[in-house]
Amino acid sequence: MMTYSPLPPEFLAKMKRLLPDEYAAFVAAYNVPPHVGLRVNTLKVTPELLCQLSPFALTPVGAHEPAGFLVTGGGKPGQHPHHAAGLYYLQEPSAMVVGGLVDPQPGELVLDLAAAPGGKATHLATRMHDQGLLVANDIDAGRSRVLAQNLERWGVRNTLITNSTPEQLAKAFGPVFDRVLVDAPCSG
Repeated sequence: MMTYSPLPPEFLAKMKRLLPDEYAAFVAAYNVPPHVGLRVNTLKVTPELLCQLSPFALTPVGAHEPAGFLVTGGGKPGQHPHHAAGLYYLQEPSAMVVGGLVDPQPGELVLDLAAAPGGKATHLATRMHDQGLLVANDIDAGRSRVLAQNLERWGVRNTLITNSTPEQLAKAFGPVFDRVLVDAPCSG
């Protein structure tokens, strides 16, 4: 049994009622270190080349994201120069699914309404092949600064960063977007 839980006791009690047979496995999952995922910036490097260059063991996350990998065998990929150079973005494998579902195309006008810190925005820009326009918005100014840093490191040029409410965006742009991503709160 778990000695520490980041979850409120009320939530755990509810889960015990809802998952009587699976409860032990549910609680045990919180004692397992989370997977570290990364998504390759295919605007800068191929997944194959990054796998050759990487000091970390990389395992593909699956066919849904050919540029997505799990980092296995330890290490600190967030502190590596390849990360600082924008060759990859640290992202949960489940969050990598979103880019494929939105499926933005080169030349489209796309809105990411709650874009910070930028994982999905970098993914959308990459899938657009840095063509068209991605409006990456976040209402929080501090989070918008982090978003700007991540997009700059990623090296995209087709992105406009805004710090607006949905109403302000609707007034400024009107109904022009080909695709809109609203991940609020962020799934990552």
